[in-house]
Amino acid sequence: MKSGIRTAWRFFGVSICVGVVAFIATAFWFVVSHRTSTGASAQLADVEFARLRARFAGQQPLLDMQRREVSAALAPPAGPAQLHSFHTVIFDTRGRQRLVRIDVPYWFGRRFARHDGEFTWLGELTFLDDTEFDPEAIRLSVDQIERRGPGLVADYAHPGGGQFISWVD
Repeated sequence: MKSGIRTAWRFFGVSICVGVVAFIATAFWFVVSHRTSTGASAQLADVEFARLRARFAGQQPLLDMQRREVSAALAPPAGPAQLHSFHTVIFDTRGRQRLVRIDVPYWFGRRFARHDGEFTWLGELTFLDDTEFDPEAIRLSVDQIERRGPGLVADYAHPGGGQFISWVD
């Protein structure tokens, strides 16, 4: 009888260990497959950001970084559209200059909004990385992103050269 209880506890312990290892491996795979960080010069970053800004030419960002809140003068969306992904590109100039690209499923990005459904720091849009933009205060809710639909969320540059652009599609 005692042998059966011991076997059950061992099986339970092994199952927990396997579950923890599987969770860690899945989390590691998720980060590795949705985020890249490469060393980059200011010139390379300027080319990349010019390419991205050309993609959104004529489109006003949802987030007005001068006021740190949603732009008041936005045209209503053409109609409801399902959002699939959050995208963010950052040129981080702290220490070693690098370009960070983050592309995550929309449902994952929604999880980073606080319990009230609002992003309060620009760094909450970087999801999987720590950058110089983390402490930038903003006010942006998931509802505002969904009402706007696909498009440019934020486009911001520090005077020192760091740049940040984010969009949803």
